[in-house]
Amino acid sequence: MTQSFGCRRCYGEDAEAVWVYYEEGLAVEQELVGDSHFLVQLRRCAECGQQFVWIFGEAVDWQRGEDAQRREIVPISAAETEALSNLEITSMAALGDGRRHLVTDWPTAASRPAIEWATGELRLPRGPHS
Repeated sequence: MTQSFGCRRCYGEDAEAVWVYYEEGLAVEQELVGDSHFLVQLRRCAECGQQFVWIFGEAVDWQRGEDAQRREIVPISAAETEALSNLEITSMAALGDGRRHLVTDWPTAASRPAIEWATGELRLPRGPHS
């Protein structure tokens, strides 16, 4: 049985339209990791209540100051939400298996980010202590 995620606002076909909605329509409920260059948050859609794990990573460019940024926003089930909230999940990268998730990738010196739906294991940005 395939799990259904989200509504047309938070999980619609147009990745760029969904990203615009994410910037204002996903409310932060819990911050699991809160570093200035690496964040992991649980967020919820204001329209339908779907929960997401929001992962943000930034690679600091000390010379040019144009830091590369990547976000991966993955819809999650209630069981996954509980496991993440209790820090009981063994592999966050595996959350991307079997479901579509939004990726924004903004490399150093790019004029704008690439925004697209992806599937498969997450390419998590490395945290500050990895």
